Amino acid sequence: MTGAGGRKRARPGEGARLRTELLAAAERILDADGEDAVTVRGVAAAVGVTTPSVYLHFASRLELLHAVCLGVWDELGRCMSDAASDVDDPFSALHRRCATYIAFGLEHPLRYSLVMNGRATEASRQVAADCFRYLAEAVEPCVAAGALRGDVAELTRAICAGLHGSVALLAQQPPETWPRDLDAYATNTASLVAFGAAALGRLPDTSATPDSGTLAGLFTTPPATGTASGRPGSSTP
Repeated sequence: MTGAGGRKRARPGEGARLRTELLAAAERILDADGEDAVTVRGVAAAVGVTTPSVYLHFASRLELLHAVCLGVWDELGRCMSDAASDVDDPFSALHRRCATYIAFGLEHPLRYSLVMNGRATEASRQVAADCFRYLAEAVEPCVAAGALRGDVAELTRAICAGLHGSVALLAQQPPETWPRDLDAYATNTASLVAFGAAALGRLPDTSATPDSGTLAGLFTTPPATGTASGRPGSSTP
């Protein structure tokens, strides 16, 4: 028995295969013609099924788009782990993970924007949780070693905000306006974020607006003997 476009109807248990085919078709359309070209009707036609067949697997067009992006985002955790695999120092490992996050986002700007900006879906919430976890795994040993001071979750949120902003700022702009040396951009921005997180825990009063004197104190005053390094906090959002 055949369905739309002459395609044979899936037998029981073949739903997973159809979902894979729908994702592959949506990805081809996204890469060839951009976000606006990806429609439920168009993806259904490309695979040779009816529109309701798509909705059996994806609740909305946005859910379909985000699911397509997950295929790329699944690589992020591996890339971040690989980047720091040969580093023993926890702060260096954090810096490498931060730089890798930025480079990854700029390598996939369309997918980054689709998932990280706009209305959330189950898929985008999964991505956000995974990104938080990847960074929290690097923040926690920094707190334990005294390189960072404060709550792991709060520090990770601040770092995530800085990294996301550095990617989103460029992802919304034409590539010809981007910095010429993206590796340097990723490295320098990672330094700003990581050292900013380190400075935050060393401010005498985080509720007050820091001034030049505060800055000078951070770089000229030796650390007090026995200063607490901060307690490890929860690594969940």
